[in-house]
Amino acid sequence: MSKTNEPEYFIAIGASAGGLEALQAFFKNMPAKCGACIIIIQHLSPDFKSVMAELLGRVTGMSIFNATDGV
Repeated sequence: MSKTNEPEYFIAIGASAGGLEALQAFFKNMPAKCGACIIIIQHLSPDFKSVMAELLGRVTGMSIFNATDGV
């Protein structure tokens, strides 16, 4: 991280609902303090409530947030 606590890098990863296993493997091997903001864009039906944040939170020490309007 930089001196201002802002991420040095932004990483975007696209995944379908079937990409969970690959994302879990990625985060298991990624250091929690890597200096990056990692953004996951998941392809889902608008009628489906994603539990991706909870599932990824089990395999990483990184803080995980769901994006919402205005964030």
